[in-house]
Amino acid sequence: MSSIIRTNGRSRIAYSPRTTLAMRGLLGVAVLPALLACNPSNALNVPQPDNVQPGNLDAKAALPTLRAAALSAFQIAYSGGADEANNGHEGQILGTGLFTDELQDEETFTSRIELDGRSATPGNSTLNGLFLDLQQARAMADRADAKYTRFSPAEPGHALVLNLGGFAYTLFAENYCEGVPFSTLNDDASITYGQPLTRQQMIARAVQHFDSALAIAQAASDTLDVNLADVGLARALLDSGDDADAAAAAAKVPGSFSFTIGASTNTAVENNGIWNYTFNNLDFSVSDSEGTNGLPFFSAHDPRVPAVNTGGPGFSSGTNPFLQQQLYPTQVSPIPLATGTEAQLVVAEHELRTGNSGAWLATLNALRATIPGLAPLSDPGTQAVRISLHFHERAFWLYLTAHRLGDLRRLVRQYGRDQSTVFPVGIDIKGQPYGSDVTFPVSADEQNNPNFHGCLNRDA
Repeated sequence: MSSIIRTNGRSRIAYSPRTTLAMRGLLGVAVLPALLACNPSNALNVPQPDNVQPGNLDAKAALPTLRAAALSAFQIAYSGGADEANNGHEGQILGTGLFTDELQDEETFTSRIELDGRSATPGNSTLNGLFLDLQQARAMADRADAKYTRFSPAEPGHALVLNLGGFAYTLFAENYCEGVPFSTLNDDASITYGQPLTRQQMIARAVQHFDSALAIAQAASDTLDVNLADVGLARALLDSGDDADAAAAAAKVPGSFSFTIGASTNTAVENNGIWNYTFNNLDFSVSDSEGTNGLPFFSAHDPRVPAVNTGGPGFSSGTNPFLQQQLYPTQVSPIPLATGTEAQLVVAEHELRTGNSGAWLATLNALRATIPGLAPLSDPGTQAVRISLHFHERAFWLYLTAHRLGDLRRLVRQYGRDQSTVFPVGIDIKGQPYGSDVTFPVSADEQNNPNFHGCLNRDA
């Protein structure tokens, strides 16, 4: 069915055209070194990049390899890489940034222009790559989970792969249409094709992963993964509309907590993908009040979204000045996956939804007080404007961390806003009308799965 080949120093997988898209990431494992940049005591000690055949993974000794592979795959799916010779790796952060009001496309690739213009078709090659990378990350994490469960279920590493899987399912629920299938490659190389899942079913899987990670991490006194699981749990529960339980989980997380996904200069695919597309290549510019409804991410001059006007054009040499993000200025800049700040924003949203506007405002202002130059907020006086202000604060605190699409969808789904009032509308940067899509579709490649017949719906 497949073979392993090496390209540009990174293990790649050769696969049959009949292999379902979600399974390609399970046919072999590539081990990459030191991709986690959060706590030095928790750093991975991994050998140089190598190939491991599936038959060698059925043993306890393979667990560190499986854990490292899951982390490697998640980094690529989340933050992307610079391995553009192998079809590019934009990552969920950049993909959702283009689709919403965080980034604008400054180059000429049709698939990215369509994404920036909210026209997301199942055959879009950029979206296909995003889907493949996230399915690989999910599949790697689930495979590692199965092996930990079999050989050493109580190890702290088990909590990490469960957390990574939880975040993968959460990103699917936040960014994709209903009807995503999740298949499994069995040890005998047969495929169990997954059934399409609704958004709530995807969230339920994420919650199950985070709950399991939490139990293992607590038993092992693994504070890092306890906090990571609590932030993930809060995020997934907030997506489901359960803000009370979300806030209860979030309230346990210290404000100083930060779990970041690292990057490396070892190979191009390990570079920080956001740096690649905004520094190495001037492809994606910071948006500024994009499409009528977009927030002023540049002109607000907010220290949470550092950016500079380069004074020159982007990749396409157009007339627009290239506005360059400064959050991730190097190949190795780490990227937050979960923070105590996000946890406090979840607490604040529960306070707002329960009518405690005083506590809500105090929580937001306590966060703002940690950043020099941020003045305290005043109560805008009405619930509708408070909600808008709250999501404005989330947008600036969580800029370029793959939260924005999920938040815009929640404004429609949970708060009754019309999509035309929250997503970019009108004429885009290329002079074309914006589309009306509010989700990513499942890749057309998934049609190899006999259970899949297209998205169940494309609603927010």
